[in-house]
Amino acid sequence: MQRRDFVKVCAASAAAACSGVAFADNPSSRPYNRVKLVDKDGSPVRLKSLKTNHNYVFNYPFESTPCFLLNLDKPMPAAVDLKTEAGNRYQWPGGAGPQKTLVAYSAICAHKMAYPAKQVSFISFRTQPGKASKQGKVISCCADSSVYDPYSGAKVISGPAPQPLAAILLEHDPKTDEIYATGTFGGEKFNEFFQKYEFKLSMEMGDKAREKVKGTARLAELAEFSTQTAQC
Repeated sequence: MQRRDFVKVCAASAAAACSGVAFADNPSSRPYNRVKLVDKDGSPVRLKSLKTNHNYVFNYPFESTPCFLLNLDKPMPAAVDLKTEAGNRYQWPGGAGPQKTLVAYSAICAHKMAYPAKQVSFISFRTQPGKASKQGKVISCCADSSVYDPYSGAKVISGPAPQPLAAILLEHDPKTDEIYATGTFGGEKFNEFFQKYEFKLSMEMGDKAREKVKGTARLAELAEFSTQTAQC
């Protein structure tokens, strides 16, 4: 079996190896379908093709739940201590890829459930400082001024968000340079998301909104995914 760089469940110890530890070992992790990221033509997305510090979006683990994929400009430290809204502590396992620069997070804000919709996205990765944050290179939500640090497991830097964004577990295949999503890590907000936007999602997607993504997930630039991005 070929070796892969897994960003999977790590035991709550710095000594734990991040190499496919069973999901049951950590209650903050959840396995979903293993899906390959592809472009608009259906070709596999390769890590070397991704721009640095650029907003990419794909739907996962459900057909209506968007996530950010970021290839950041420096390696991510492993074993960042975080806590969910319910008070459950967990350790974010760090970035994926040979340089540990690849991360993915749920793009649903943990406070008011703002997300990248077709018309507008109030939440995005922002390279420059703004009203919501005096520092750049953060994920910020203009709907409620919540700011998250993508270099540290999307922990909350400022604002009313009660917990970090849920991390998406990634797998990078060094032989093919392909990228897969395999699950989530940390506190999810999917149930609240479905409840808040039930009517809107039903009108847009019908029953498909709650279906789990299977096989492949299309990756797009945020500018393609949402018509406009709010600035703050």
